[in-house]
Amino acid sequence: MEYAAEMKSGVWNLGFGLVAVAAGASGQFTLLGTSSSTLLIVAGSLVTALGVFQLWKNRGR
Repeated sequence: MEYAAEMKSGVWNLGFGLVAVAAGASGQFTLLGTSSSTLLIVAGSLVTALGVFQLWKNRGR
């Protein structure tokens, strides 16, 4: 059961990160507390990378 929870968090992080990157790339959204869509893209990329790492780490289980 623990594997499913870890896998699910990786998928969620991957999904949220990709949505943040797409939103920032559209130019219509910015990172909260800033007026920069570039920072939203960077933050989304980091969350996406975290999701990919989580999925990679748990692939052999």
